[in-house]
Amino acid sequence: MRRKTSPDTSGSKKQSSNRRGAQQLFYTEAFKQKIVNEVLSGKLNKRQASLIYGIKGNATILYWINQSQGLKGYEAKAKSPANFAEMKKNIQDKKLEEENKELKELLRVAELRADLWQHAIEVAEKKFNIDILKKYGAQQSTPSKSKGQKEK
Repeated sequence: MRRKTSPDTSGSKKQSSNRRGAQQLFYTEAFKQKIVNEVLSGKLNKRQASLIYGIKGNATILYWINQSQGLKGYEAKAKSPANFAEMKKNIQDKKLEEENKELKELLRVAELRADLWQHAIEVAEKKFNIDILKKYGAQQSTPSKSKGQKEK
């Protein structure tokens, strides 16, 4: 949505003409700072500010923002050299953290299932008065020989 405001006419712009007859605008530092503050605070984006305040040029406001941050117009923002080993390690750490989180959730679900089965066995043993769980140390019964089998 466009804000309909008139440009600051209290001495924010000064005009002069160059050799080719085109008008060149000079903006006061206060005006530039006002625009930069509005853009950096998020009230306006660069395009909105240029339309509202009648600022010509696609990069003018960007240039002002760079100036306000201590950069000269022709300098690019200083980028730290990429440390690919560290970036790879960070990505690997994030993957391991995600995998660890997934595995913890799977373990939690498995423990809940085990508890549920244990409880179901206990209920069944009480209700039917039978032993379902294997008794450790109990001897295995030997199968009985049927009449048709021959002994060796």
